[in-house]
Amino acid sequence: MPTLAARIAPQRSTQYAALASALAEPELRLSPLGPTITDLRPMSLAGAPYLLVELRGELTPEQQRALGELGAISEVFWFHESVGGVPGPFLAPLDVPRPALLPPELVEARRYRGKTNELFSRVLVNLARWAHPGTPARLLDPLMGGGTLPFIALTLGMDGAGIERDRPTVEGTDTFLAAFLKEARVRHRRMAERVGGGRRTLFTVSPPGAPRSLLAAFVHGNAEAAPALLAHLPGGARFDLIVADLPYGIQHHGQIQALLASGLPAWYQVAAADAALALAWDATRLPRDTFAGWAETGGHWQALRGGAWEMLGHPVDRVIKRRDVLVARRR
Repeated sequence: MPTLAARIAPQRSTQYAALASALAEPELRLSPLGPTITDLRPMSLAGAPYLLVELRGELTPEQQRALGELGAISEVFWFHESVGGVPGPFLAPLDVPRPALLPPELVEARRYRGKTNELFSRVLVNLARWAHPGTPARLLDPLMGGGTLPFIALTLGMDGAGIERDRPTVEGTDTFLAAFLKEARVRHRRMAERVGGGRRTLFTVSPPGAPRSLLAAFVHGNAEAAPALLAHLPGGARFDLIVADLPYGIQHHGQIQALLASGLPAWYQVAAADAALALAWDATRLPRDTFAGWAETGGHWQALRGGAWEMLGHPVDRVIKRRDVLVARRR
């Protein structure tokens, strides 16, 4: 059986190294490789952490693409215990496609208060993508902050939209993307308009070699007003993925419950028929079962349970001792 050695993405901070180690296994198991994994175990090679991944057969093109898009894994090698009778281990680099349509600096360069670690953001988007039964084309972050998740969507060839109630943050995201695309010499058009009591900026982005132009939309308004704020959006107001990292400033369970109660029905209205939902939250004092029950209230969403779907809890810092991720599908 072929064996891969997947290096866990190195991080400058020990805090983020623990995050990467915790998420690497479930991300792999939930990726297109998952059905062919027969064994997965941690291993240290030259002092660096790896996961050894035994596979049932050869890699398909879809699986190779997924290896190039993993968030918690940086490099992948073929693993050999020995070669020609010479004891190893030996690693042979696996050249996987890395199909980013826009420079990775789009996601990494901008710093702002409250920005989520880029590694985790990529994992979050991947979990939603791989929960979707088809090929998702549009992502919405209804609590976008500075736009990291819509930016990741653009690099993966998806439309990316976000709603944010803080107007200066939306304006800053708009200014950053316009300047970035101009400096990177990526063809684009920008348009600002008012809609649903809010204001939104639309970018039509045409990366070199992309099969189609991409839409980026940044909307000033409240998340629960998503249907009105996204009305008449070019390409329609329906999204295949709805992904959000819930605000950590919420200290009381009642506030989280109220956010879900008002937000989820609205997001359901702008979700495509096969949409997947991925939400991250501070799980330090809010257990998964409680959060999942709130998310399923109303019957709009069905949480994915069992196996690696319940292995997504991980440490963050001294304040947020545990963060977790719930992935669900539209009923």
